[in-house]
Amino acid sequence: MHLLLLSTGIVLLTLLSIWLGYRLLGSQRDVKTTTNITELILKNIDAYVLLVDADFNVQRTNYYDLTATSEAKRPPKVGNLLRCKNGMDAGECGTHEMCATCPVRAAIGEAFRTGRKFSGLEAPLTLYTSEERSESIDCEVSVTGIFLRIEEQPYLLLTIHDITADKRIRRELDEARIRAEESDRMKSFFLANTSHELRTPLNAIVGFSDLLIAEDSAEIRQEYARIIHTNNELLLQLVNDILDLSKIEAGTLEYAYRDEELNAVMEELEGAMHMRQEPDSPVKLTFCRLYPQCRLTTDRKRLSQVLSNFLTNAIKFTERGEIVFGYEIRDDEIYFYVRDTGSGIPEEKKELLFRRFVKVGSSRQGVGIGLAISKSIVESMGGRIGVESREGAGSTFWFTLPRGKAN
Repeated sequence: MHLLLLSTGIVLLTLLSIWLGYRLLGSQRDVKTTTNITELILKNIDAYVLLVDADFNVQRTNYYDLTATSEAKRPPKVGNLLRCKNGMDAGECGTHEMCATCPVRAAIGEAFRTGRKFSGLEAPLTLYTSEERSESIDCEVSVTGIFLRIEEQPYLLLTIHDITADKRIRRELDEARIRAEESDRMKSFFLANTSHELRTPLNAIVGFSDLLIAEDSAEIRQEYARIIHTNNELLLQLVNDILDLSKIEAGTLEYAYRDEELNAVMEELEGAMHMRQEPDSPVKLTFCRLYPQCRLTTDRKRLSQVLSNFLTNAIKFTERGEIVFGYEIRDDEIYFYVRDTGSGIPEEKKELLFRRFVKVGSSRQGVGIGLAISKSIVESMGGRIGVESREGAGSTFWFTLPRGKAN
């Protein structure tokens, strides 16, 4: 009986030993599998993971695997591992004068002092792209730090994400949103303002047409006809500006370049502008002819359009004195100008003049797109545009065009 119990005990002990052996082998396989999974994660995660000690030394990291670089012989500082420009220039991270204000170093130091984690830290960095320090790039990173104790020693587990592209996309989306909101606001303003500006000449044309039919006096009829003609021109200009603006928005505004004689263009404009002035206007409008001849390959219609916008504005805002316009040959460009002795422009409004729907005088007719269209035309033709003015002392609107074949 005793022998039977002893034999049974030996068998049970053997089975237990075999079971424990299999469990031990299984545990070893589990540990090995877990280690492999961890290594795979660290090698493929889209972030640098750094185990940092209290002296800012990087004890373990996946940086070398992700960048395919050789592991340092001794644990590098955080800044040296990442090739921070300040740390590399000074020789070691923490020794550059700018290191004292580095937000990443400050967050790491605070985490070790308090034993608390931090997350969502965004910081700009300038990093060298190679050990040779021949080139550097500006980037932005997001840093998370988790405080740990390993074998009673304090460590910080840092996770560093490059968010440069994300930040750029976010900025572009914000800018696009602002532009869209501004465009929507300006379109609403444009529709409200345009309906008013179109209604004004239309009412004048309709009203004075009715009066013209009923009037017997030849002198009064002539005056009514003049008013109708003036408002016809204003209405046509408004419609043309609106159509041009829509073409500019769609990128379909066309240019037809030909060889033109500038004096002929200017004299034609001079005659047309005299027709727009009041018969008894005290303002003298003159084309200043400096050259017997000057030819330029340009779009005559667009050139005249810009000058006409300048001259029309000068007539509106000049009550006495003179309006002088012309051109000058300056090296490799031609400088066109319209100078008046009008009311001038306040300093704070000069920067806004060439924006859409901006008017200096709210009481003046127009929708505020003529100068914006002029700017677009001049820049499309390769030139520059601007204004010089002082309130109460007149203005000079100017633009340039590449000289090209001018002679």
